[in-house]
Amino acid sequence: MIDTKITEIEGRSAVSAWSPVHEYADVIAIGVKDSGGAGFDESGGELEVYDMQLSSGAKGNPQLLGSIKTESRFASLAWSPATLNGQYPLGLLAGGMETGRINVWDPRALMEGKEVSVLVASFHDDGRAGGPVQALQFNSLVPTQLAAGATDGKVTIFDLTQLPSGNPHMPSDAKHQTSPITAVAWNSQVAHILASSAADGTVDIWDLKTRKPWCELRSEHPVADIAWNPTQGLHLFAASADDRHPVI
Repeated sequence: MIDTKITEIEGRSAVSAWSPVHEYADVIAIGVKDSGGAGFDESGGELEVYDMQLSSGAKGNPQLLGSIKTESRFASLAWSPATLNGQYPLGLLAGGMETGRINVWDPRALMEGKEVSVLVASFHDDGRAGGPVQALQFNSLVPTQLAAGATDGKVTIFDLTQLPSGNPHMPSDAKHQTSPITAVAWNSQVAHILASSAADGTVDIWDLKTRKPWCELRSEHPVADIAWNPTQGLHLFAASADDRHPVI
């Protein structure tokens, strides 16, 4: 069997996000989900940024560029190219935490060791979302918009131009899903369309302009992940989490 592994970071149970900044294409962020014997509080995690050195050819030698300990463990992680008018040249990192908080960090400050200015904002949805934030995604068409889904079935939208509050709001005041959110996905063609999947097999398509659900799709099995066709805004891909019924 051909070994296709290029490199690895050992001893980490984590969520990850690639840098969206072209000049830092080899850089990834990982949000550690357990203490790993690091000696800090068992409920805590750690945010780390690595240069995987894929372009340089230094295979098997990831370089740690910066790290910071967090009060809680990570459930999800996303990286936006939004610089907020040049204030954050390497964009912004958002972490969905086990406590239900969403933290936003400046990756450049992290890499430069400026620990005091690393944390940009911390949201808690004004009490609207609860439980681990397992789903997190920035809008590729409007990179300052962040969607977050938690285990209580609620989806919250944040606007990073409105820091530090983030101006949290739900896609609809009328309804929300009742099962844990497993994934959120912004439409690839229309900026105000968002999909969210849940453990009960429902997939809701939200129209943020009208603040109403556009439609609801149903599966007989839990939906683990969803993805829009990057070139066709009406095609949505959904994958089942049930090993007994692995349906796509």
